Amino acid sequence: MAAAVLITSEEFLTRPDTFDASGNPIREELINGEIVPMGFRSKRHDLVKSNAAITIGVFLKAHPDLALLALSETTFRVNEMDTFTPDVSVIRRDRFEQEGRLLEGAPEIAIEVVSPTDTAQGLRKKIKTYLENGSLAVWIFYDDGSVLVHTRAGVRELSGDQALEDSLLPGFSAPVSSFFAV
Repeated sequence: MAAAVLITSEEFLTRPDTFDASGNPIREELINGEIVPMGFRSKRHDLVKSNAAITIGVFLKAHPDLALLALSETTFRVNEMDTFTPDVSVIRRDRFEQEGRLLEGAPEIAIEVVSPTDTAQGLRKKIKTYLENGSLAVWIFYDDGSVLVHTRAGVRELSGDQALEDSLLPGFSAPVSSFFAV
């Protein structure tokens, strides 16, 4: 088996968009220098992603003093070999003014909703990369209704009516089940 050809984030971002046979764009991320296609998302995935973006977005609109933004599917050149598009991200508002079409560095909070095509190995690499490159927390939502909150200090698992809170979002508290509710 041939070894994978590794490319840099700069090379990855200069590649032309690719499309499937029906003309739909094929979404990709760069993980450790390898191009990884992102599969189609389920309706449950989109529900959790939308609920997270809306819940955090409403909270941040009500607390402009925090100077944070919630973004959906924004691309980050995390480092030289990794370019990620988290489902939802929280960033300092001043970072949005960066030049270019994407953001440099990791988001302050990266939120990923696990898809059927995600692998445990791929998720571990992304979590490690986010935290090593500036993320304060990485929230991983699983289809079983749970969320793992990764920080440099460790991992917390939450589910059901347990409150999801984060030190970057003082005053924010939402039951995990609310992110999975229709």
